Amino acid sequence: MKWLCCPRSAATAVTLVLALSTSRFTVAQESPGDRIDAFVRDEMQRQHLPGVAIGVIKNGALVKAQGYGVANLEHGVPVGPTTIFQSGSLGKQFTAVAVMLQVEDGKLSLDDPIKKFFPDAPETWRAITVRHLLTHTSGMPDYEEGKLDYRKDYTEDELARFACGLLLEFPAGSRWNYSNTGYVLLGAIVRRVSGSFYGDVLTARVFKPLGMATARTISEADIVANRAAGYRLDKGK
Repeated sequence: MKWLCCPRSAATAVTLVLALSTSRFTVAQESPGDRIDAFVRDEMQRQHLPGVAIGVIKNGALVKAQGYGVANLEHGVPVGPTTIFQSGSLGKQFTAVAVMLQVEDGKLSLDDPIKKFFPDAPETWRAITVRHLLTHTSGMPDYEEGKLDYRKDYTEDELARFACGLLLEFPAGSRWNYSNTGYVLLGAIVRRVSGSFYGDVLTARVFKPLGMATARTISEADIVANRAAGYRLDKGK
């Protein structure tokens, strides 16, 4: 349930909207491109990022696409404009689109209880609706650190069984708490009502129509050209 092509961890891609103003202190010879480069490198140092890719768009036109640093520390591979990054939680907006496509197709209602799609789920799930999952108000806890192997490609059924074993944090609709678990369940719901994997739904109805040629679902097994490695900061390293 993860996506490629945008940032998550230390090897990070960002789209920057930069307000570049001039002042009497600006060096006359310094170009906007130089100021962007300086800004990005300062941020990389501040945030301890090994690699970044940026796209700068002005008036609907791409005016700068550039990579900085490295996409793979072990091999010293530089980041370039075509480097593919894991999108992390930016993928949730696409999962939500896949859900809303099913709503528009009449295959799903936002007020459907999720036990309709997971009949073996605990009785505590009975009050949870699709809308609750979308808005992070279901009470579904996030995956606990260390319980899942993030390098493994789990099936939807395996992830749903894992979620069924978690204790709800609060009654559905009573408050908000961010939940990756809820969005995994939404992806499974899309398959169950559409008959297709939610990533295939997005490829056919969103990515291809919009010309998003490099957007895809993540797989640890597939060979993905120009894929960046992911890193996290641990004790300053």
